[in-house]
Amino acid sequence: MYLSLNSRQGRALLPFTIYFALTFQCIPGFCAGISVGDGASFDVGNATIDVNCLDLETAGQFALGGGLVNGVSLVSIESTGELNGETGSLRFAGDWWNAGTFNALQSSINMQDGCGTSESLMLGDNNFYNFSASTSTGKTFSIEAGSIQAFAKELSLQGAEPNQRLKIRSSANGQSVHFNLAVQGIQQINAVDVKDNDATAGQLLAPGAPAAYASVDAGNNQNWFGLVSDLLFKDSFESN
Repeated sequence: MYLSLNSRQGRALLPFTIYFALTFQCIPGFCAGISVGDGASFDVGNATIDVNCLDLETAGQFALGGGLVNGVSLVSIESTGELNGETGSLRFAGDWWNAGTFNALQSSINMQDGCGTSESLMLGDNNFYNFSASTSTGKTFSIEAGSIQAFAKELSLQGAEPNQRLKIRSSANGQSVHFNLAVQGIQQINAVDVKDNDATAGQLLAPGAPAAYASVDAGNNQNWFGLVSDLLFKDSFESN
């Protein structure tokens, strides 16, 4: 099994068979990211890999196992690629591009500050198990217009009060993105500024007044804030 590193001097193939705990750190200047080629596979196992604000690209099969991949800038799942979350964790600070297959299983995917980024763009439809997006710097979380982001277990969206809210936006102003939190899912929402977001296929998100969550309803949101009783009344009124 091989971990392919895009070396600044060319592509280097390093032999790694990881079925035990270890820590691997990618050093800027030596490697420019982690790349799994078409037809190749790599399993993190129980390891911790810190890529130091470099990229993770897979055109083959990449499995998180029960490990941790930290410090990722761009996550790119190419058309032939497959990212299997298993029970592992992945932390990224840049973009998430899914043109292939993402199998969340019981993984935790965390978008956070770092790597000199002020905005993260999510492309493609994704079915997450645990997903969190957090910022203390007022970062913008942009999602591809029309895409569906589903969350099976937990959705955590956290900004910082009072002026560093997490901005949740569509990639195209006025065109909705879809957030679907499963009925049995858990939500933790605080200090967000949300716009163009349709959550009608899942749980009501942040039920109550936006102020109760130190948050801003910036418009064109469905199934955000409000009260469950109000929605029941609305449905009953429209059915009559």
